[in-house]
Amino acid sequence: MNAHPLPGTEPRLCLPPDAPVRRVANRLPPGTCDTHAHVFGPVARFPLDPGRGYTPSPVTIIDYRRVMDAYGIERAVLVHPSVYGFDNSVLFEALETMPKRLRGVAVISPKAPETLFAWAHRLGVRGLRINPRNPAGLTMKDFSAVAERIKPFGWHIQLQVDIEDFSDLGSVVVAADVPVIIDHFGFPDLARGPDGRAFGELVALAAAGKCIVKMSAPYRVAPDRYTALKPFVERLVDRAPASLIWALDWPHTECFEAVPDDGAILDLVWDWLPWEELRRQVLVDTPRRLFFADGEPDSTKASGSKA
Repeated sequence: MNAHPLPGTEPRLCLPPDAPVRRVANRLPPGTCDTHAHVFGPVARFPLDPGRGYTPSPVTIIDYRRVMDAYGIERAVLVHPSVYGFDNSVLFEALETMPKRLRGVAVISPKAPETLFAWAHRLGVRGLRINPRNPAGLTMKDFSAVAERIKPFGWHIQLQVDIEDFSDLGSVVVAADVPVIIDHFGFPDLARGPDGRAFGELVALAAAGKCIVKMSAPYRVAPDRYTALKPFVERLVDRAPASLIWALDWPHTECFEAVPDDGAILDLVWDWLPWEELRRQVLVDTPRRLFFADGEPDSTKASGSKA
């Protein structure tokens, strides 16, 4: 689902997400952290990047808070969407609304001044996103420079790549010397099965504690057949349970024909993580260690200058 529009064409408008429905059965466990969500602001205040791959439906932090309350999400990680390029204004503003419950993953140039990195950290940013699947952001050419800039802050690199096309993933991750999170299972080729070269390497890296795998966006990896992901999930749970996190991937950007059902995605949690101790590890403990270990950020009281 790469979002690279044809030259001269307008980026397609995403469908809006369904309104959240309060969960009674299979409500997410206390302390659950959703590690991947996006919010957007009014275009008049927050212009979209002309090089973007899609046009989002307007959903704000107020809308996402309703999602959190409906599904039992206690904490969340807001990920800077590619449609804003290097302008993190929407993310930064949203983080200030719930400093105890939110953390962020930004897109900041490795050439940016130190004051911007420090300011982002005070607001709750704990990682930078490299997403070659979408235009208008950091690329793999920036990887080494990004790793050097974030190391003093203890941040991670969030990497959204197709592992099938990334033959040197292992060497890149090991050389990074910072935590690396792989989005959406790494987009494995389901036809190759969990024993395929690329997914096997990902599992080995996760089992060795060299990367974290995000269990998220099944509709991007296995459209209309979530059950096809089960063998991949079982392999990760068996080999690398301490290196897994989970995300809803709301508001499901780049969906133009149909919007995934949140309820079906949430029900997968009990299928993927069938016992309570495992659910706590993946949904609560590991994301707390990655994103919330240093307590509440200093937020607006010490924001200082962006530049």
